[in-house]
Amino acid sequence: MSTQAPVAHASAALHGSGVVQRGRPGNGHWHLPQALARIDARWFQILFLASFLCLGALARDFALTWQQVALTFAAALVAQAAWQWGLGLPNRKGWSGYLSAIVSSFGISILVRADSLWVHPLLAALAMSSKFVLRAGPAECRSHILNPANFAAFAAWAWIPGAWLSPGQWGSESLASLWFIALGGLVTQRIQRWDVSLAFLATWAALLAGRVLWLDYSAGVGSAMWLQQISNGATLLFAFFMISDPMTTPQRRSARVAYAMAVAIVAFLWQFVLYKPHGLIVVLFAASALVPLINTLWPTVRFEWRQGEQTPAKR
Repeated sequence: MSTQAPVAHASAALHGSGVVQRGRPGNGHWHLPQALARIDARWFQILFLASFLCLGALARDFALTWQQVALTFAAALVAQAAWQWGLGLPNRKGWSGYLSAIVSSFGISILVRADSLWVHPLLAALAMSSKFVLRAGPAECRSHILNPANFAAFAAWAWIPGAWLSPGQWGSESLASLWFIALGGLVTQRIQRWDVSLAFLATWAALLAGRVLWLDYSAGVGSAMWLQQISNGATLLFAFFMISDPMTTPQRRSARVAYAMAVAIVAFLWQFVLYKPHGLIVVLFAASALVPLINTLWPTVRFEWRQGEQTPAKR
């Protein structure tokens, strides 16, 4: 049993039989859900983010050059390798860490704009380095503090001259939103952080609806405004691929749901009461510092990417 199943799985794959063969569990045939369950969820993130970057570059005319994208990926991968090998990490020969670097590179390329070539690779190197430098939390769930793409976006807005964020660059086309929801839902279901995405979106949608009512718009104008704000590509990207990062959100479910709702409320106040820009990016960056404390007060085991579930921490 311990050797037949893997051999049969390999055979099925080599013969091009795909992942839809039917058979009894354990007889060596693959079922589609079983095959999907074996795939690291970050591959789905990469597929989604790559398609959306291509869509933006080709159809939305992103103010982004291929040289900036290439330098972003190169800097992120080099930084990841340098830290892995420099620290002599047990998994330094594996590919797992590089998947996170690729995901972060896509996020930086989609979010950040600059008028020079050095900004994107600098942000990518800093973002990946932050994973190894800024770590905190109790032993059972110690991890990096900041989501790399969020860190890069915040740094571009706050610290880097000649860099800026362009959250409204995608518009609110329904097709793009459906892609976000479909693929984002798949990914978050795999990484068990759908609760964070839904808690954030529900709170954000309710707050925006309350604002529309407060401003006393007509039903037609108000509903159109609300739909545009809640289905904006930047909002959905934030909900499904930034605040739902399993390594930088509270590990206990009740705590992370409350965390997502609090981020939405404070970001709303920042953006629509104080009239400051980029509320979601800024507030998530600040709130991330509280996650180690939350994990200390309500400890539980840490999420691991390979298993797609919460397992005891390995380092």
